[in-house]
Amino acid sequence: MGMGGLKKMALLDAQRRPPAWLRQLRETKKFFEPCSLHAGTLGHSTRSAGSCNYFCTSCDDGGALCSGCLADHAGHEIIQIRRSSSHCLVKVADLRRLLNVSYVQTYMINGEPGVFLDKRALSGKAKKPAANKCTECNRGLNDADCLFCSLGCKANGIEDLLDFNITFAVDPRGNSSGEESESESESETETESSDDDDTFLLPTKSRKLGTSPGSPRQVTARGRRSR
Repeated sequence: MGMGGLKKMALLDAQRRPPAWLRQLRETKKFFEPCSLHAGTLGHSTRSAGSCNYFCTSCDDGGALCSGCLADHAGHEIIQIRRSSSHCLVKVADLRRLLNVSYVQTYMINGEPGVFLDKRALSGKAKKPAANKCTECNRGLNDADCLFCSLGCKANGIEDLLDFNITFAVDPRGNSSGEESESESESETETESSDDDDTFLLPTKSRKLGTSPGSPRQVTARGRRSR
């Protein structure tokens, strides 16, 4: 391979890797904690007033933000963090312009697909044998077209697998978010916590999160046969 080919490969490899803000997002530990600046000052219009459930992808020192912090981030790309069973996730629609989430298992949140930020401990159904598993943590996946259970596992997979089909780069030609279906599966359930923002809450104490298919698999990873 000539020097030009090596440079092109290096550029493609750099483009497919996770952006710096995704690492900051995953490492932020204070989501859903009271904001040190605004807790108690925003009134009681919602159960989450003063709770840090936003993240700015435009700032180098990104951290957990509450609704009162957003005035200082006008014009920035802000994503809202959701929570299910104490684990953080983001709606696919909020990531569409920022991140390619193809090959990541999605879960239905109030009728919309969402993805978990990081892997979750294996327990219950997750420990049972499954035909399709996350290539990084072995969690069972409902969707045969997926390779990863979370954005964190996809980030690790990009480091582990030299496969240019696995990328976080958004395709400018169309939707590369992995959101291709609104079908819902009831084969996996999660219980959402009740301290999210009001738009995320439902009257019942527990809801089911189904799964939504990702993009068609086109790659072979760690000896697994592509479909």
